[in-house]
Amino acid sequence: MELKIEVLSHYLFEEKCKEDGLNDENVEDKKGKAFIDIIGTEECRRYYLMEEMQHYFNNFSNVLNLEFDDLSQDIEYDGHIFRAMTMEQAEKTVDFIEKMINDGVMYFRICCRAGYSRSRAVAEFIYRYCVEHHIEVEYGDRNSYTTILNQGVLRRLKHAYWKKHMMYDYENDGAEYPEDLIKA
Repeated sequence: MELKIEVLSHYLFEEKCKEDGLNDENVEDKKGKAFIDIIGTEECRRYYLMEEMQHYFNNFSNVLNLEFDDLSQDIEYDGHIFRAMTMEQAEKTVDFIEKMINDGVMYFRICCRAGYSRSRAVAEFIYRYCVEHHIEVEYGDRNSYTTILNQGVLRRLKHAYWKKHMMYDYENDGAEYPEDLIKA
């Protein structure tokens, strides 16, 4: 069995979905496929990026839309607060990924603005924690993107996973995280 994880920029995600004829009317009918669309917070999109980016799909059972900025922790800059992934978002993401895999999903299309940091951290989390050893994962060149991924996103996802599964290392490792990572 082969699990395919496709990591794209938001622009390429939209283009690929259009090429595949995917839209709000039929995306939920695509059994075996799941979509994770990450965009920045409204504050970041308006102040810093000066763009009106929206999620490509509405929320469906096989679609997870997230809004957080490409940061490892919240930052205030010039009177604006930019937000990192919250633990609540990490827990929601872990639940979504595990549900999709348990439902037989063998294809994830994940995007963030540039397709480098946040989306690649989610893909790496799936690779490290959510697939059985007998499943092969197709990424393209995994080594090229693991050097760029958002470590804060990966830490939060790992922490949420450990917490959910009450793993021994959760108690030991949780104490090493900054306070903002362990708040539920």
